[in-house]
Amino acid sequence: MRWTWARAAVVMVVAAASLAIVPTSQPSAAETPATPAAAGRSAIYGGGPFYQDGQGVMDTLRSSGFTTVILWSIHVHDNGDLYYNDHLVVSGGQYVGDAGWPARLRTLKQAPTSVNRIEVSVGAWGTPDWEAIDKLITRDGTGSGTILYRNFLALKNATGADAINNDDEAHYDVDSTVTFARMANAMGYRNFTLAPYTAVSYWKSVKNGLGALVDRVYLQAYAGGSGNNPATWSQSLGMPVDPGLWSKNGSGCSSGDSPAQVESKMRSWKSSAGIPGGFMWLYDDMKKCSAQGTAADYARAINTATTS
Repeated sequence: MRWTWARAAVVMVVAAASLAIVPTSQPSAAETPATPAAAGRSAIYGGGPFYQDGQGVMDTLRSSGFTTVILWSIHVHDNGDLYYNDHLVVSGGQYVGDAGWPARLRTLKQAPTSVNRIEVSVGAWGTPDWEAIDKLITRDGTGSGTILYRNFLALKNATGADAINNDDEAHYDVDSTVTFARMANAMGYRNFTLAPYTAVSYWKSVKNGLGALVDRVYLQAYAGGSGNNPATWSQSLGMPVDPGLWSKNGSGCSSGDSPAQVESKMRSWKSSAGIPGGFMWLYDDMKKCSAQGTAADYARAINTATTS
């Protein structure tokens, strides 16, 4: 994706939108609908609030109508340490982050809830995470005693993640990606998902190398991927894609798409490309721009457009 906490200054140059987060302990009442929207296939990426906003944000997600929550983003350091944005969460094969986070994440799937899947996203624009993974695999391999294996197992145990989401936007090395995905699957991550915006040949090779292990492709259709055609990508990858859009954001919340615009675009892609679902980027902005659309509003837009 186009931003990371650790490199916010870089992306401010690229993204032309402010993504500053003001931490709060609870979401506003406007962000918390009483019941989930009708179930469809809809995913939401989120950063800092998913870690630091306490149980309130989990309850908002449970009642939102989104079926998949994507924790963005895990950064891999050269020594194998794993950071969730700027927070060290796994080191030496042990979870070392906020002691309350795993328990809060477990509530995401507790009824009543619309959430049935959690993914951890690795990488971002301008970060060397997949390069670090490549180096660690070259140095140590992927055995159960390696720091890469032990740390990602600790991450799985802490987050309960069903899948790893690949948000590589720079390294694009097929062999190390496929090797890593197979290692992750061996330790219990059921699936490996892709989040492309360019470099179709890389993603096609990864998909071919992993087969059915890749069960979803979250195609970025905003920022650097704003010209992407889901039908073209679906044909290239040999499977339908779930395109994503950017919620209202930026100065005065004047950039990005409203829920109505999201529904319109998703309906069009449903007709032209047979999309099975879609995703939204970014909860952090929905929180800041809730007057222009809450998480429930955006989930309803995707669910309505892709199930009708």
